[in-house]
Amino acid sequence: MSHITLEQFNRYAGKRNVQTAFARARISEEGTYQEFIDQLYEDLDQAIYALQASRELRQEDGEDRITADILSRLNVVGYRATHDTKSGGHVDLSVRLGDDHSWIGEAKKDGNFSEGFLQLSTRYVQTSGNFAHDQAGLLFYLIKTPDARRTLNGWKGKISAVANECEDCTKNVLAFYSTHMLEGSGTALKVRTMGVALYHDPKDKSARTSAARKLVKGSVRN
Repeated sequence: MSHITLEQFNRYAGKRNVQTAFARARISEEGTYQEFIDQLYEDLDQAIYALQASRELRQEDGEDRITADILSRLNVVGYRATHDTKSGGHVDLSVRLGDDHSWIGEAKKDGNFSEGFLQLSTRYVQTSGNFAHDQAGLLFYLIKTPDARRTLNGWKGKISAVANECEDCTKNVLAFYSTHMLEGSGTALKVRTMGVALYHDPKDKSARTSAARKLVKGSVRN
């Protein structure tokens, strides 16, 4: 690893990405759990936005592939983010920062949302085993499902019947929070549900021409 001079440090220290890197480093050593969660959700949102920006390339992706890309991005910026970690079961996303902070998430693609919620609320536990780490996430990868917001609002209406509290996220328009009581510990779990809008069905002339070519090419092969 190359070293930087004091002059270089002073020149770049004010850059946003450098400030964010410093924030993660500080949180990993002495930050509170809420600071960890706030930073993690900011980084998760950036990973989600990157996926949505290239949704035309995601149409054949499976749940594990999308999850792996999110975890890879988190690892690059300093988290220990793993897939299928044993934590009361094999959890889709397990994220740690430093020795003290942990978070888990469950992902579902185009449905089966209730199963993901039940896994998160009745099976899995934080990898730290610390119930004071009281936040987790649900990610819904919506590739074949149009109108992500309507889908998310429908789920919110359903989950509000069993949640102690529901509130919209002020930073991501396709996210909301709900709070639930864990049966095993009797403690609260705050879940951030995030929709990842990957539906792509363009109807312009170029898209129609491309679809026709694919249809002809497929017929020739058959």
